[in-house]
Amino acid sequence: MKAFKTLSALALLAISTAHANAAVSAKWLETAHDFGAFDEDMGRVSTDFRLVNTGDEPLMIFAARASCGCTIPSYTKEPVAPGDTAVIKVVYDPTGRPGKFDKKVKVETNSTPRQTVLQITGVVIGASNTLRARFPIEVGKLKLRRDIIPFGEILKGRTKTAFLEGYNQSPDTLRPALKGLPRYITAQIEPEIVPPGEQVTFTLFYNTTGETDWGLTTHEATILSDTPDGTEHTVDVTAIVNEDFSKLTKAELEKAPDIALSSSSVDFGEMTKGDKRAAEITIDNFGKNELVIRKVSSSDPCVTVKASKTKIKGGGNAVLEIKADTSKSADKMLNARIVLITNDPDRPVTNIRVTGEYIK
Repeated sequence: MKAFKTLSALALLAISTAHANAAVSAKWLETAHDFGAFDEDMGRVSTDFRLVNTGDEPLMIFAARASCGCTIPSYTKEPVAPGDTAVIKVVYDPTGRPGKFDKKVKVETNSTPRQTVLQITGVVIGASNTLRARFPIEVGKLKLRRDIIPFGEILKGRTKTAFLEGYNQSPDTLRPALKGLPRYITAQIEPEIVPPGEQVTFTLFYNTTGETDWGLTTHEATILSDTPDGTEHTVDVTAIVNEDFSKLTKAELEKAPDIALSSSSVDFGEMTKGDKRAAEITIDNFGKNELVIRKVSSSDPCVTVKASKTKIKGGGNAVLEIKADTSKSADKMLNARIVLITNDPDRPVTNIRVTGEYIK
């Protein structure tokens, strides 16, 4: 009797062990889905992932967790009998999310492997209302973040990079282009071919190691969207090119050029329409080394300026000739600024004010 009980216990233990060691077998019919390109206005999109119970034990789904709040999974909560199929529905909300997306959903089950990662991908073609805030500049179906590309300050001899982002709102691929840049500014467009609903980056490189402009510079460039209607848009590329004095030694600074002006302003007084006036300002160099005039200019079309020479020896001087032509102005008064850029490390930029009042 005792031997029989022992045998029965061993049999029960063997059966229990067999059940405990039995692995739940299941097979995913798919683990990835690509929605392709679709309009944001379509609203939420969804797909079903199916998991078939291929074993002899019930299949359980314990959890399904998404990588972000825009992705919403739901799943079968009840045990799935052998031979039956579980469904995990994944919903993606494109609202306010133009461009490519790649989202993950982690699913935990009692099968092997315990965890499976599901993936959804696609491209959202943004609605006009969404894009207006992020890409307000329209170049046909190509939208731009802005129509100015600012480099800020660039020290002479260095290269600086600036970026402009765009977006393809069309259902077709675009090959945008950028033209009209000076030789010392180059551009790279990535990607060169922009799929529907995806972004493009214009990367510009401003190289000041060679011959470049000085001070505040503005260049007009043209962006073409590559659409059949030939839509294009002008963007301003700006920079401030300054001399790099950081490597000058103490001895070099002591001998550096030292600029001084006989006056920092010119007042032409009362002027009638069509008047032409002229004035002179003396530029002195009180330093030991040569003073180099890098640039002298006026943004006002009424005022022209020219230096008698661009290199002034230590102790020498030059004359700055300033002319005003009121016939080129639509304003009632003259209020212009002349910018003088030199290699004086203490005063590399000097401003001269030119004023006058027009009378009938």
